[in-house]
Amino acid sequence: MIRRAVLLALVAMLAGCGQPAADKAAEKPRATPTPFVTGGWATVLGDAPRTIELLNGMGFRLSAYAPEGGAFVATAQPTPMADPSIKPVNTANLSVTGDAQRIGELRFTLDIVNLDSSPFAKDQFIRWVNRPLASMALPGQDVVEKAIRTESPASGNLPGADYTVTREPIDGGRRLIVTFTRPGRQAGDSHPRNP
Repeated sequence: MIRRAVLLALVAMLAGCGQPAADKAAEKPRATPTPFVTGGWATVLGDAPRTIELLNGMGFRLSAYAPEGGAFVATAQPTPMADPSIKPVNTANLSVTGDAQRIGELRFTLDIVNLDSSPFAKDQFIRWVNRPLASMALPGQDVVEKAIRTESPASGNLPGADYTVTREPIDGGRRLIVTFTRPGRQAGDSHPRNP
């Protein structure tokens, strides 16, 4: 009697299983991450206060976006791209320049002064630059990554922005510069390209 009850319970349990768990998981739709903004570069460059707020939310620690030398400027606190206890430290910076409402230029830089850790610093810098691009669904990640890795000059046009990647010498090393700018003036546009 007990044996029969156990068998019936086992059969009922197996019958209720239906599909294997792996099949059930495969049927569930996967959530697609929603970007922080829609509209791409035009939206990001067209709304300076909101973009700076989003960048600060991602940990960039930008200063207040305030007038400085004829333009509005916000500058991030320098960020080490390796163990800061190992001197000298390769450091990344971000500056945002534009007018009160629109960004004219996003400028990411990496100062490579510790050549031994430069490959690691470049990997970290790529992640640092790509974080806002990925989070805001902005094109340009692949071309920028390739230029940073090879330290090769690059420039081009993306939907809604122009970009350049350059390298220049600095005391004790070199600086990689990744710049995204609003495209050139359009008909009827009274704002300068890079105020």
